[in-house]
Amino acid sequence: MSEEGSSPASGEFGHLIVERSGGIAGLLLVWDLDIDSSEHRASIGPKVAELPWPNDSAGHVDGGAGVKANGGAAGIGAGPGAGADRYVYAIESRFGLVRFGETEMPGEWKSLVEQVREIAAPERRRPGTE
Repeated sequence: MSEEGSSPASGEFGHLIVERSGGIAGLLLVWDLDIDSSEHRASIGPKVAELPWPNDSAGHVDGGAGVKANGGAAGIGAGPGAGADRYVYAIESRFGLVRFGETEMPGEWKSLVEQVREIAAPERRRPGTE
């Protein structure tokens, strides 16, 4: 993909939402990054656009992570590989929705999550809320 071809046709990347649920207290932390208004747009926008987002309309992960999405990003449930007190991440953008247990997350997704956590402040939410 060329550098110009890596951005969406509309020129907008939109929001990137990373949700982390689980852990000892079962807390839900949400990082909501408006990529287009972020000073990091040039570095994170193309990265998000080039990730292997799911191709099916149900939003299922097809990257071999062993965890499948099962609906919207809110109300994350533990999937295969997400043992007791482990985190489960849901990553959602205009390109799709993926979900991974912390130990099954592929490197490129882990890198994105780390970058978002450095850029955006987390918000605590109760599971099942928007």
